Amino acid sequence: MTTGTKVVIGVLVAIIVLGLTCVGGAVAFVFWVEAQTPEGITLQFDYPDDVVVGDEFDTTITIVNHQDQPRTLVDLDFYSPILDGVSILAMNPNPSSDMDGSDGLFGSRTLTYNKVIPAEGELAIVITMTAQEAGQFAGDVDVSIDKFLAIYSTTQTIVIDE
Repeated sequence: MTTGTKVVIGVLVAIIVLGLTCVGGAVAFVFWVEAQTPEGITLQFDYPDDVVVGDEFDTTITIVNHQDQPRTLVDLDFYSPILDGVSILAMNPNPSSDMDGSDGLFGSRTLTYNKVIPAEGELAIVITMTAQEAGQFAGDVDVSIDKFLAIYSTTQTIVIDE
């Protein structure tokens, strides 16, 4: 076997090993994140069905804690394009920080709260929005409970008519 053939075979083996390592790491990460999903938490989303361009409306996200100990809402993440058709006017309660990374790698907007959810209680976040553009805007909403990457994830859709 020539030196060139050995080099090509070595490079191919290295690429295959690297590919398997990356795939295995990605699969392990997904399983790890799934294992971090917080127990005893449910989410309720309330927004009107009949929104038209120009309307101001409220979206209420209620985080319900079914456990007998307080929990903490760390943050809310909205992933594109769910917020593409709206502008946010107000939030109650206000987040401690609002990071709009919609142009970034994951296309998300992160609202950090660090608010207590009472034992066997709930915390409601009311977001007042204005409908800017007609269409169906769907995306993931992730709620981090107690720590970073302890995520409850759901997909929501806002429908705006002309």
